[in-house]
Amino acid sequence: KNEFHAKQALGQAGIDVPREVIATDADAAVHAADSIGYPVVLKIASEDVAHKTEAGGVALDVADAQAVREAHARILANVARHAPGARIDGVLVAPMLRGGTEMIAGVSQDPVFGPIVMVGMGGIYAEVLNDVAVQTAPVTEDEALAMIRSLKMFPILDGARGRPKADVEAAARSVARLSEFAYRHRDDVADIDMNPILVRPEGQGVVVLDALMIPRATRASTPAAEPAAEPAEQGQACNSNNR
Repeated sequence: KNEFHAKQALGQAGIDVPREVIATDADAAVHAADSIGYPVVLKIASEDVAHKTEAGGVALDVADAQAVREAHARILANVARHAPGARIDGVLVAPMLRGGTEMIAGVSQDPVFGPIVMVGMGGIYAEVLNDVAVQTAPVTEDEALAMIRSLKMFPILDGARGRPKADVEAAARSVARLSEFAYRHRDDVADIDMNPILVRPEGQGVVVLDALMIPRATRASTPAAEPAAEPAEQGQACNSNNR
């Protein structure tokens, strides 16, 4: 599934995702951006383009209608050069979100144990420290919270060095719901990745900025079987939302 459809499915499972629109032309992209409110993020919507930034398929902090038109044209041209055979559903228009700490969560299928849920720190921490916790799905919210608290970088979420405490309860709720969704759909879905998840300060919840869902039937043949997102693509721009 492309990012939009993956997020729709996760949203229906009770996981917080941003309001987004797939635009099929530049006029529709401008209309969507006007409705969402500037600044916005534009991203290519294609299940054949797993790594949007590498393909030139992302534009951050797009500030007005003219910039939307320019970014829309640039994204389509970049992706046409990078992946000429890719199926394009349109361009995703999303709010530019800031503030919070990035985490990642996902589910993969183990041939013996079934769905395995993972949660870890996002952004640069995901690459540098590989700081993750794993458990068989489904997990309860208490179990998800224990997984989060087991991370080496949990003090970052817990207000270290004067940082605001992150809404780890909301993060745990999202991980639990992800695990339940994956367990229910274990016969149909091979992998799910939510990366990054923007965890806001206490009481403000979380929002999944990017997501990827790989059906079982296509796991072996899709390039998306690689890691689902380049960590912190959005975080490089103050925790916004892209991949």
